[in-house]
Amino acid sequence: MKKWDLLVVGAGPAGLMAAKTAAEKGLNVLVLEKNADFDTVRRACSTQFILDDGYEGEWLQVVGDKLVFTRNQFEVTYKGSLVEVKNKYYHSPKNHVIHFALPEEKPFALKFDKQRLLADLYEECKQAGVCFMLSTRVLNGNDNGEKVELEYVADSVRKTVYGKKLIISEGANANISSIFGLNEGRIHYATAYVMKYFLEGVKGIEPNSWNLYYGMAYHTYSPAIIGPSLYGDNIFEMTLTGDKNVRPTDVFAKLKGKSPISGQLRDAKLVKKSGCTVKGYASMQTPYKQNVIAIGDSAAFVEVEVQGALMCGYRAALAIVDELAGKPGFEEYTKWWRESFEFNGADHLRVSQGYALVPTYTDDELDYLFALTEGKCLEGTYSQYKTPQLIWDEILTHEEQIKAEQPVIYEKIKNINKLTLSDSFAK
Repeated sequence: MKKWDLLVVGAGPAGLMAAKTAAEKGLNVLVLEKNADFDTVRRACSTQFILDDGYEGEWLQVVGDKLVFTRNQFEVTYKGSLVEVKNKYYHSPKNHVIHFALPEEKPFALKFDKQRLLADLYEECKQAGVCFMLSTRVLNGNDNGEKVELEYVADSVRKTVYGKKLIISEGANANISSIFGLNEGRIHYATAYVMKYFLEGVKGIEPNSWNLYYGMAYHTYSPAIIGPSLYGDNIFEMTLTGDKNVRPTDVFAKLKGKSPISGQLRDAKLVKKSGCTVKGYASMQTPYKQNVIAIGDSAAFVEVEVQGALMCGYRAALAIVDELAGKPGFEEYTKWWRESFEFNGADHLRVSQGYALVPTYTDDELDYLFALTEGKCLEGTYSQYKTPQLIWDEILTHEEQIKAEQPVIYEKIKNINKLTLSDSFAK
């Protein structure tokens, strides 16, 4: 019976980065992955490198074919395509627009080819000596304090594998994390259904821009998002989020049929589409237990983005090396985790920072609020935490005007400042 130094469940960016780094540090590593290959990214997922200074505690730079993580002090090779994102526009139902950009058209994000990134990491893992079991689904597991065992099925046969340590990098749905007790006490806020549509011939969209459409005129509480793709300036990526009651497929049909952007979509042709379901949990404040640690989206509030996953994989591998040497690697990783990701602070999960523009405000109220910012260009940023702060900072420069002209909206703004994310879902 072989006992591996490290077992890794899940071969996304976090799992592959952890496996590669651990193998390069001299550990024998086995990765268990449910998919058969790395030829296709099958799920809808975020695919942009975010260039905001200090985003997730890092200052990411792209230098040639290297992603340079300056604070965490490692590099990742990336030789695929990149598309710059230079502008972001929030649209109200009547197309009042909040504009975000950096000076001199400097990009604040880069669309990238996730399939290429994963395939290259996979090859680097194999070169470093990582072993893989593909088409393998983990069914159960146990950690007795001395070793971790995983029960899995491959080729319709159930077997068991053993390791000294386990990294869970299974993604946001966190099923294996539950087996090892890591989801105990986590709040499950909601399960989101996500679809990405790649559309040719969308009209009126500026190249190299993200466009987010807010309001019930767009048939969903979440914004409809249209942005650049890797397939050329005439093919855009639309992201729609819903739930079991409001399906993204239905939203898509309604957007084309009757919405403020139906004219822009009327002649668009579908190139391809992908989808996924995502369970929105509160983040794990302590993402480890005995010999097991959950990393990346598995431990996050929804997601850490790909660059965050790479950081988690790298730091987790170092933590494993320390743990095997009798040092408190998991404690050090946890300290870094809590400090680096904004969703680990309760103050960043407040509805007042933008999580509940819809349905908190009616379409007419959104038109009014968005119009207050027109003529201003706010700082270009991807961050889902910084963006609403910038919006509300600008809107509230008009506080006395809102109080006088729209007392109902003013009261909503005052009350929403008291709500947390849990409160909004409860409603």
